[in-house]
Amino acid sequence: MNVFPASEPYVIFPPDTVDVAVVGHGDAFREELTAVRSRVPSLYADPLAWLVADAAESALTQCATEVLAAREDVAVILVSAHCTLHTMDAMARSLPAPRVSPLRFAGANPGSAGSLLCLLHGFKGSSLTLSMTPEDGLPAARTVARSWLRSGAASFVVLCTHRGHGEKGHSVRCAVLAPAAGRR
Repeated sequence: MNVFPASEPYVIFPPDTVDVAVVGHGDAFREELTAVRSRVPSLYADPLAWLVADAAESALTQCATEVLAAREDVAVILVSAHCTLHTMDAMARSLPAPRVSPLRFAGANPGSAGSLLCLLHGFKGSSLTLSMTPEDGLPAARTVARSWLRSGAASFVVLCTHRGHGEKGHSVRCAVLAPAAGRR
């Protein structure tokens, strides 16, 4: 179920970057985005948000102690053209109903697709969602991540990208970035 499509490799952050180090990376894949039972009581999150959280948790296995110790300064960037479309669509279909769920209403915010992992891990740094494809959004996301790390606005940046693969499913690739050695 969690096998990343090997047919479409891409790099979140180039390995030859002098001032930024990739200290963790992870992938997650689902054949379809369907409602996910929350691991947290009274919390609704879009299925893409849970997929992002899965990829980030995979990336954090390589650097959890260091990142979690700095959680006050951990920033998150998500690049996804899809964002919370699943929840938005479900809400639109339920509109004739007399009441809209406040949990789903909050979960439909496109930014919530990246902010779930902030809630799960207590990350309190800056967050940004670029609602565009990785091809279009990664250059800007890399620039922002580099700027946050260089300026000290973040100790770490969790940079995630989402791709839809049509009928083949959805994948999220995640990298945990830090200032390169000697720049921390």
